[in-house]
Amino acid sequence: MILEFFTFVFISCLFWLKWHLEEHFGQFKSLGIPGPKPSLIFGNLKELRQKGQFQAVKDWTDQYKRVFGFFEGYTPVLAVSDPGILKEVLMKDSQNFMKRMPFPLAPRNGVGLFIENGPQWRRSRTLLTPAFSTGKLKRMTPIMSEAADVLVEQITEKSKEKGEMDIYDMFQGLTLDVIGRCAFGLQTHAQVDESDEFLVVIRNLFHVMTTTLIKPTVMVLPFLSSFIFAVKNIVFLFGMNPVVWLRNSLREVIRTRKAMGPNSKVIDLIQLMLFPETWMQSKSIDKPVEMRSSGTSSHNKNTDCNFSRNDDMDCIKNHVNISPQVNSASNTTIDSTSTSSTTTAFTTTTTTTTTTTTIPKSSDKNVIGQPMTEREIVGHSMTFLLAGYETTSAVLAFFCYEVSKHPDVQERIYHEITNEIGSKRVDYESIQNLHYFDTVFDEVCRLYPTASFIITRQASESRCYGNVHIPAGMNVLANVWALHRDKEFWEDPDEFRPERFDDQTTVRKSFTFLPFGAGPRHCIGMRFATIEAKITLVALMRKFVLEKPEEISDDLEVMSRGAVVPKDAVKVKVTRRTDTTVSRRRNRPA
Repeated sequence: MILEFFTFVFISCLFWLKWHLEEHFGQFKSLGIPGPKPSLIFGNLKELRQKGQFQAVKDWTDQYKRVFGFFEGYTPVLAVSDPGILKEVLMKDSQNFMKRMPFPLAPRNGVGLFIENGPQWRRSRTLLTPAFSTGKLKRMTPIMSEAADVLVEQITEKSKEKGEMDIYDMFQGLTLDVIGRCAFGLQTHAQVDESDEFLVVIRNLFHVMTTTLIKPTVMVLPFLSSFIFAVKNIVFLFGMNPVVWLRNSLREVIRTRKAMGPNSKVIDLIQLMLFPETWMQSKSIDKPVEMRSSGTSSHNKNTDCNFSRNDDMDCIKNHVNISPQVNSASNTTIDSTSTSSTTTAFTTTTTTTTTTTTIPKSSDKNVIGQPMTEREIVGHSMTFLLAGYETTSAVLAFFCYEVSKHPDVQERIYHEITNEIGSKRVDYESIQNLHYFDTVFDEVCRLYPTASFIITRQASESRCYGNVHIPAGMNVLANVWALHRDKEFWEDPDEFRPERFDDQTTVRKSFTFLPFGAGPRHCIGMRFATIEAKITLVALMRKFVLEKPEEISDDLEVMSRGAVVPKDAVKVKVTRRTDTTVSRRRNRPA
């Protein structure tokens, strides 16, 4: 009798499970939304794994057009490249879509702007936004310029040995050095030392992200994620978990900086997170801070911004060396609420969306002055470190790849730089009037939107936009790659045409250009990334000519590992600029 009872219960459970899975995986069909047919256990994970996320979503877009549904394992995802629906989700009805889709490789209660939701996200965004004010960004540009100078020196040396090099590999070292120094005061040396420990660990981390079995397991069995993430940390005992290594290294930085106190002259992201009350109470937080320095770097002879490794912060050893904060080259007081004056389509979007990130509510006032916990700081530091390294280096590589194929564009950029900047130091002010350069940069961001598959939202309540019904709990993916290459909005969308962005107002209003998202949850560091990229590229373009090697394909292969990045090395031939070189390039047929 007991055996029969348990047999009945077991069979009933199997029938219920089958019914539940059929209902769950049939929800897009019941909503009248097209998409690839999912399996009852793995959803569309098999195709996602076999083709890769980038190619799978691209193929589905070709077949099902602007709105379709698929399953990342158990998780339903509504892919949307319709600008009207995206404007509702990201902007007009953003309060209903404030949550992000759960990230498979992050714990459900993880910390970091990218994965946080609700009050925790609002608190973090409110506290972190001042770190990216115009005043702070101006202070960071000398660090970016110094890193660009190091890059120029490295490329000069490598071009003597062999003209052809992997420019993507070199940009990864640069972006790590910049984000490390600007955000955390880390003295990494990734550009000059390929065995730099931080660089090696971060590269290993991104490799693990693309090969680990944890991600597909969590996708299929999301209810086991807490257990899986608890168990996986044990792997660190065997020296195999780069995430834990990074967290421990950042904790060491945080504890050292905390011991230095709120009156430290270093003003960066870590300082803001540790001592927010100091920043909030100061009426001149964006004024340049005089720093003691016992020497200057060989890379900043043309600026009054000094870098010293013998400062009072040399108490931290190896990578936990704090790079002293520098004075603004302009030596002027900047209003922390001012915005960039650049007028490209990209920065116009930036200015517009920045105004929407003023999130504080009356209930948040008591939260703003409270310092973050160590767990919060580590989580945000990881987010900024990895995002700042990955996305910016990819954009820089994409830019160089495209201009290497278009010598006429490259020479026009060079002459604009020569006319507007000349031999002056590249800084925040000097890059503001490079209008043609901005159109080229925007076109690269259109062709290669690195955030194509990470701009996601989750509906709190059901919504209906035209014939598209979005039920509560549904995850929405902004299919930016498809949006940026839609023939209805872009003439010959696969062609490189910077002149598309001459009419900036039209592009902005059409909501068809979203390289960094839009609305309250747009990328907080997009102005930082844009300024870093422009300073680097200006320094590079005025010194070198870039050419595409003959054996390299005209179509660059990309992949998605969170961000869209080059699949392989990005090879370019680099030649030091001379007047003869410029003349030869002018006479060469395009």
